[in-house]
Amino acid sequence: MKTDKLKFIIDSRYFNGCCLTSMTDGVHDDYEGKETLEELRIRENNPYLIAVSTDTVYRRYRIYEHSLCAPFREITEEEYYDKMNVLPPIKMTGHSFFLGEPYYGTLYLFCFHARGRYFAGLRSVMTLQAELERQINEHCRNISFHGKVIRDNPSMLLNDKNFTVIPYFFLNAKNEKVFICNLAGVANDPREYQKSRQDMVRTLLSLRKHHFMYYTGKGKHDDVEEFMDGAEKEKQTLLANGTFFQYPVNRESVTFTGSVKETGEEFLYRIYDRELFLHLLHKLRAVKRETIQRPNPENGL
Repeated sequence: MKTDKLKFIIDSRYFNGCCLTSMTDGVHDDYEGKETLEELRIRENNPYLIAVSTDTVYRRYRIYEHSLCAPFREITEEEYYDKMNVLPPIKMTGHSFFLGEPYYGTLYLFCFHARGRYFAGLRSVMTLQAELERQINEHCRNISFHGKVIRDNPSMLLNDKNFTVIPYFFLNAKNEKVFICNLAGVANDPREYQKSRQDMVRTLLSLRKHHFMYYTGKGKHDDVEEFMDGAEKEKQTLLANGTFFQYPVNRESVTFTGSVKETGEEFLYRIYDRELFLHLLHKLRAVKRETIQRPNPENGL
């Protein structure tokens, strides 16, 4: 029942589709304890608990549903037909279908085949077929794209004739020159220069592996979706040193960077695909997030 006083208790840092409890009277939870918000914070040892309205919860639910709609993943032909046969499929076409069982809300597993390959991903069963076809075509374009890598002319930093910088770019689908990163090194330090070259090789391999949609510059998880899924599953907290996202002047990419509070692992992903970036924004709302507290000179910290 919806009332003006009805509140839901959630963690302000993230929302994973669940509420801790509800308060019909807006003050006490609806179960045996009849606890207040402050009492719930003490019992749960969680100062981040907040009380929100029904409209706020509905908005969080919608964002969470978007976060589940990850880019399509490739599956085998056997998996495709197993999913088709396990339950009567719904909204079936000659090359696609929805698994006949909901995953969350209106989300069902959507499977399709194209160009001799098979794919799956969660999508709303209410999605129009024209939009599904658009997503299928875009996915096929992405996984078949091979950008040309360009090495630009080297330059030297002012007042340092030994420090050389070589910019690397790639040509996107519009034949536009897009910056990747710089290969930098000291000419008279072959070991340092060799390390820079190895880092550049890893960057280019990652970029090609992910079809020039993004690359991994730091951290042990090369796949950004697997990294975010793992953080959500393990209930880890992502720390931002000011902000998670950094943008160049021309906004041709965005760098997602920070660290994992529980493990100390640093991560960095440079993203070039707009839809992947929008998905990541939704995904980030389902993972715990905090900002590193900067020292305050006025407090002597």
